[in-house]
Amino acid sequence: MTYSICATDGECHGVAIATKAPAVGSLAPCLSRNGVVSTQATVNIPLGVVAKRLLDRGASVDHAVASVLRQEDDPDVRQIHGVDRNGNTTVHSGENCVEWFGSRVGNGYTVAGNMLSGERVVEAIAETFEEAADNPLAERLLAAIEAGEAAGGDKRAPNAQSTAIKIYDPTGPKVCHDVRVDDHDDPVAELRRVYKLAKAKDEEWGDREPGMVLQRNPPLDGDWG
Repeated sequence: MTYSICATDGECHGVAIATKAPAVGSLAPCLSRNGVVSTQATVNIPLGVVAKRLLDRGASVDHAVASVLRQEDDPDVRQIHGVDRNGNTTVHSGENCVEWFGSRVGNGYTVAGNMLSGERVVEAIAETFEEAADNPLAERLLAAIEAGEAAGGDKRAPNAQSTAIKIYDPTGPKVCHDVRVDDHDDPVAELRRVYKLAKAKDEEWGDREPGMVLQRNPPLDGDWG
């Protein structure tokens, strides 16, 4: 059903995700100043929301996810994974997730998917993310989710239906750091197009509107960047 990657580069962190269902960007990824998680398979949105709150209270991502799973009545149908700003990682894939399901964990990133065409999907995502190590995090995440789609993606159809990318950047938040395609025949390609459009607007507005504040996850002290 869903494939995603959560990652940090030591300064920024974010997520890219795609699925054969509408509006995945409103359901699965939960991003905060302190990390990111994605809740998927038989989705339980509160798992991600509460894990994000725990991250913001100082928990590491592994402790946050373990805590919410202890409160979960049916963990065997849930998949949740993520990374925190310190590079800690965690993945849970319940044994009753729909095949093919699985994950990969690397330095500062996690990949997970379920109801996929095969293991190659998560492998392609991980490999592409690692190969793009010299690029900005947003570009790496986009390339990774494109690779997952090209490797077969969701087994229910040739293309996904919705996709999203979300980035937390403490010093340089941009319009292109929160882009979604909620329903499209080829949403991953459309995400790239919309990302490019948003990136161009970032450059245009940065010169024309220097007073714009785009921080979606501001601190409580008012230093909003």
